[in-house]
Amino acid sequence: MSILPRISSATALHGIPVVSPSGRKLGTMDDVVVGVATGRVLHAVVALDEASELGERYYAVPWEALTFDPAYDRCVLNVPIETLRAAPAFPSRDALNDADPRLRRMLNDHFGEYRSAAA
Repeated sequence: MSILPRISSATALHGIPVVSPSGRKLGTMDDVVVGVATGRVLHAVVALDEASELGERYYAVPWEALTFDPAYDRCVLNVPIETLRAAPAFPSRDALNDADPRLRRMLNDHFGEYRSAAA
């Protein structure tokens, strides 16, 4: 039985492995950011493995770019590695300001439009 239930708290997702579409481990789910006024998930923060060749460690990615794979208790980031490599990245979790509207614009510009949880 999967540890990923159909309904979960955000804290339960912390540490879930994040893999590429080919199954290559990229890192772990660090955080899930929710628009408080709407209750919708805005984006996820993925912490890449330290040994990653991508450079910075923390990436904000649109929630819609993720698919949960309960058969393997993991999350699949459905973007090419090149797209992630060029995405906005941050050296630490503290450097990522989830409330900054410029972050949402950067994500929209990079990954394409997705529904804003803040709207």
